Amino acid sequence: MTHKYPYFFTLDKGRVLQYKRNKQISRLHSFSYNKLQNSTKLPITNYNNQVACADYDGTIVVINIFTRRKKVIHSKSLKIQSIFFLNENWLITTDSNGHVQIHNLTTLRSRDIRSESIIIFLRNTNTPSLEFLSTTLLEPLLSNKSFERLFDLISDNPFLKETIAYAKLDKIYHTAFHKAIDALQNKKTEEASLLLEKFKSIKSKKIQINALFQDFRHFERFTFHITDKKYAIAYAISSKHSSLIHTQEYEKMEAVFQKSFNLARSQMQLGQKTLAKETLSNYITILSKRDEIKNLLENVDQKDTITIDKEKLLRLYKKNSFKECYELLDESNIKDLQLVELLEKHWVKLMIKCEDYALDGNIKEIKISLGELISTQTRADKIGDLLRLAFYSKITILIQDKNFNSAQNIIYSYIDIFGEDVEIKDIMKEFEKSSSNKLAITQKQLSRESRYGWQHSSLIMEY
Repeated sequence: MTHKYPYFFTLDKGRVLQYKRNKQISRLHSFSYNKLQNSTKLPITNYNNQVACADYDGTIVVINIFTRRKKVIHSKSLKIQSIFFLNENWLITTDSNGHVQIHNLTTLRSRDIRSESIIIFLRNTNTPSLEFLSTTLLEPLLSNKSFERLFDLISDNPFLKETIAYAKLDKIYHTAFHKAIDALQNKKTEEASLLLEKFKSIKSKKIQINALFQDFRHFERFTFHITDKKYAIAYAISSKHSSLIHTQEYEKMEAVFQKSFNLARSQMQLGQKTLAKETLSNYITILSKRDEIKNLLENVDQKDTITIDKEKLLRLYKKNSFKECYELLDESNIKDLQLVELLEKHWVKLMIKCEDYALDGNIKEIKISLGELISTQTRADKIGDLLRLAFYSKITILIQDKNFNSAQNIIYSYIDIFGEDVEIKDIMKEFEKSSSNKLAITQKQLSRESRYGWQHSSLIMEY
C-alpha cells in the first residue's frame, strides 16, 4: 500500500526502521533477536499512519508512526509470509501453510478466511483493499441479484459489512422488510410474503422473516392495549414478539414514554420526586424501562464513560490544556468527535515539522514547537525518537564539519541523557574513526539509562 506521507520502512535484523529524506528517523519496534536467528525475511507493510509487521511466531505489531502507540495481536499463524491492510481497521496475513487470516484492529481479534472466492481474490491482487474487493467481488453479485450467495459470503466474513456493496444490499433488504410490515399492518399477508420471497432462503434472514409473520398474529392485541393506554401489557407483547417494535404504533408509544420521561426529568431537577414518580407510574412495572426509571428517580448519572470523557475533553480544550487532551485521547475510546480529528491533524502536522528539525539537528526548534507537549506521557516514545534523532543529526553534522570538540561534548551529553543505544554506538565509532580520538566513556555512563530518562533532564524539559 502506497504511503501518503514521505516515509519508507524496513524490517532489518528484527528492527522495524522508519526513514525520511533517505535517513533513518526512528526504530519503531524490535523483535527478539533469538527468535530471528532461524527465521526467514519477516513481512512489513504500511497504510496511512500505520505500520504493521509480524514475527515468525505469529506476533503481529501495528504501530502508529506519529504517536508510536502499538497494538499487538497474537495470531495462531506461524511463519507469516505476507501482511497487508484492507483499510485502517482490517489487516490480512498469510502463512507458510497457506492459512489466510483477517485481524480486526479495533478488537484485536483474528479469524480464518475460508471463502474460496476471497482467497483467490487476495492471491491474484497486488494491492488489495476493501474498496477494490467490494467493487470486484461483491458488486457483480449485487447486480445479478445473487442475494443468497452475497448474504452467505458476508455472514462468513463479517468484515465485508464495511463495504459499499453491503450497505446497498442491507438497504435493499430493509426496504423490502419495512414494506412487508406495512402490508401486514393492512392485513395483506400475501403481499408481504411476496415482498420477502427472494430473502426467505437466506440463512441469516430466515429466522427474522419467519418471526415477522408469527409476531403479526398478535398485532391487533398489541394495538388494542396501546389505544387503551395499557402500556405495560403492550411493551410485554412487543418484548416477546420483537418484530412489532418496527411498527408505527410502537414508535408512537415510545414517543409518549419519552415525553413522560423528559417531564419527570424536569420535575426531578426541581426537586419534585413525588410528582416525577406519579408521571412515570404507568411505566414503573415495565421491565425494559425499569433501570432507566430507577436511575432517574435515584439521581444516578446515566452518562456512559465515553460521554463523560467527551465532556472532559471539551473542557480541557477550552482551557488550552492540550497535553492533557492528548493523554485523554490515548487513554479513552473517544472517536466520533470533530475535535478528535482536529487535534490529531494538528499532532501529525507538528510531528512532520519536528522530524525535519530533528534531521537538521535543531533541538531548540523541536522544544519550542512542542512546548508543553514535550511532556505528553502517552506519546513519549515518539517525542523521545525526535529528540534522539536531533542529537544523532547534530553530532553527525559536526563530525562532517570536523568540529570534533563540539561533537564529543554532545556525545557525552547524549549518553548522560539517553544512555547508550545501537545508533549512538555507530556514531561513536564514526567519531573515533574520523577524529582519531578515543572517547573517554565512564562505566557509569555506559550503564543503560531508562528509555524515558530524558524526561528528568532539565536540558530537555526546560523550554
